[in-house]
Order: sequence, then C-alpha cells, then structure tokens
Amino acid sequence: MMQGTLKWVLGILLLGLMLGMARFAQSAEPPHVASEVWSNLIKEAEGLGLPTQFLKEIEPNFVTVVFEDLRTYAAEYHPEDHRMILNMRLSFNSAGGVLKSLDGMTHHDVSLLYHELLHAYLDYLFNGPGPAGLSANANRVLNFANEQLRCHYRFVRINPVRQRRDATEMRFLSKEDAWEVLNETWAVFVGWQIWTKLEQHRDVAGMGMWTDPLMEDWATRLAAANKSGELLGYYEPDDPEERAVARKRFIAPSHGLKSEGAKLLLEVVLEEPKNVVYEGGFVIKETQDTSQEKLPCD
Repeated sequence: MMQGTLKWVLGILLLGLMLGMARFAQSAEPPHVASEVWSNLIKEAEGLGLPTQFLKEIEPNFVTVVFEDLRTYAAEYHPEDHRMILNMRLSFNSAGGVLKSLDGMTHHDVSLLYHELLHAYLDYLFNGPGPAGLSANANRVLNFANEQLRCHYRFVRINPVRQRRDATEMRFLSKEDAWEVLNETWAVFVGWQIWTKLEQHRDVAGMGMWTDPLMEDWATRLAAANKSGELLGYYEPDDPEERAVARKRFIAPSHGLKSEGAKLLLEVVLEEPKNVVYEGGFVIKETQDTSQEKLPCD
C-alpha cells in the first residue's frame, strides 16, 4: 500500500513538472520575437508619418518592455536594466501582453510612448555599443548631451516651489541627477512635439506636410509652452532627506531646453524639415528666460 502511494505521489509530481515545462516552453519567447515587435512598431510609426530613424538606431533586444498597473506615473524607464514600464492601457486589450497598435492609441498615449522611447534612445547612446557603433547623427546627439551634462544640467537653478518661478535656488547635481534632468527635459520636448503635431495634423492628409498656417500655429504653441514652463525637466533627488521634502525638483526656466538642443532633437529625432528646425530653435531662444544671471560655466 505504501509503495503504491509513493508511486502515485511521484507520478503527480512528474506530471506537474512536465506541465510546468510545457507552459514555460509555450511562454518563453524565442530571440527573434523582440525583433519582430520592434520592427512592427517601426512599421506602424512609419505608416502614421511618425519619426522612426532614431528607433532604428536601437538594437531590438536592448530594451525590455513590460506592462504594469502604474499608480504614480503613466510610464517609467529604468536605465540600470534597460527596462521600459508602460501602463496597462498601452497594451492590446489592456491585457499586458503586447503593445497596442499606434493607430488605436490616443494622441496623448502616442506622445507618452515617444517620451519613453527617447529615454531608451539616450540610454542606448550612453550604454550601448559605444561611439564606434553609432551613426553620425547619433554621435552628434551623444556629444551634445555630454557637453550639456558637463555644466548646463549639472550646475543649475531649481524652483523649490514650482508655482513661484522667480524664486530659485542653486544646486550642483550628482551625475545621476544631471542625467535625469537632461533625459526628462529632452523627453518632455519630444513628447510635446509628437502630441502637438498629431493634434494639428488630425485633419491633414499627410503628417509631414507643413503649410504656412500650420507653421505659424505651431510656433505660437511652442512659444506659449516654453514661456509657461510646460517644457521644463525635473529630477528625483538622490539625497533621501531632500527626497522626503520633495519627490520632484523642477528646473528653473533659466536651465530649460537650449535652442541648440531643440534644433538637434527636431532634426535628428523628430525628422522635421529645415524650416521647422530653424523656427523651433529661434522660438526657444526668443522665449528663453534671461532674467537670471548666467552661471559661470553656462
């Protein structure tokens, strides 16, 4: 009787092991699946007239995309393990399996996705194959980013109270905080541009067609966004004591997006024509806050 029971228990355990292995075999994605997902994203984006060249720079298996019921933010990017966490609503049927098709997303969600894709792009430039493995344009972005990290996003002014833009404090940021400020500032601008263009071109046959009225409206929107502080970046302080006071520290207008940075992002990442690149740089320069005295290295 004891021997029969033992055989029965071993049989159940063996069956459970076999079923577990079968489930693992079905769920484990082969290496080419990530490439297919990335290529599908690029194909969909191209079909909608959205920029894709910077996405083609990134190796498909470099970024891991997961879906979660996020509470604090709509999306997160973790460069330490190259992981992008998206809200469940950005997945097909909100099931957390695969990315929803871009033409089924709201303009806000497409812009949110591009915000995170810019994080992935910068992560790849800094932590991917190195300058020798990057294109000429990617190296332009990398070199400018390093230049900005040296001072403009390292020795900064912040707004301790965001609503009081004239009340600023100086900070010398850690490398990690400076990196986050650059990332968020640039990603905010990329997301803003994607949303604005989608909104403007919703009744236009081609996303890439810029008419004079559209350009004028776009320049007006950009000026308003830069003046209002909508394009300002932020960081989450490394210092636990400071983080206990404020989870986010927003950069003061004097250390917002530079004209050169706006032009580089418009050209390389957003693939805008020369007239838009020029106009964007001009608008950012003309609306930049110059009321604060320049810091020594800026």
